[in-house]
Amino acid sequence: NCFSTEETKQVLRLSLTEFSLPKFYLLFGISKVKSAAVIAFRSSYRDRSFSPGSYERETFALTSLETVTEALLEIMEACMRDIPTCKWLDQWTELAQKFAFQYNPSLQPRALVVFGCISKRVSHGQIKQIIRILSKGLESCLKGPDNYNSQVLIEATVIALTKLQPLLNK
Repeated sequence: NCFSTEETKQVLRLSLTEFSLPKFYLLFGISKVKSAAVIAFRSSYRDRSFSPGSYERETFALTSLETVTEALLEIMEACMRDIPTCKWLDQWTELAQKFAFQYNPSLQPRALVVFGCISKRVSHGQIKQIIRILSKGLESCLKGPDNYNSQVLIEATVIALTKLQPLLNK
C-alpha cells in the first residue's frame, strides 16, 4: 500500500468528501446537476433523453481552476510524502509549463494558472515569458475590447504572476 501514513489517508478522505459536496460541482463546471455522477456517467445509450445539445456546458472560471489545482496539489503532496521517489509534481509542472508558453487560446490560460499554482521555483526567464504573454494579451485587447480570449489570457497571466512572485529572489 503506497499511502501508508494515517495523515495521508486522512487528507485523501477529507478531499474526497469535499469534492463530493455540491459547492464543488460549480468549481468543476457542473453546478446544474444534483449529482456529479449524473453527468460523468451519462450516455446516450443508457439515457435516451440526453442529446448533445440538451446539456449546456457551463463556463469554467480561472478562479475555479485555481481552487481545484490547489486542492489537487494538496492531495499530490500528501501522497508524495509516502513515496520517496515520486516525480508526479515535477511531471505536472513540466507539462503545465509546456502548455503555458505555447500559444493555444483554450489551453494556454488554464496552463498558466496551473503553472503558477504548482511551481515551487521560477526563473527570471519564465517570468519574462509570462510578461510577454501579458503584453500580447493587452495589445490584442487594445485592438478590439470584445476579444474574450485576450481578456482570459490577461486574467491568467495576472493569477500566474501573483502566485509566482513570492518565489522570486528579492
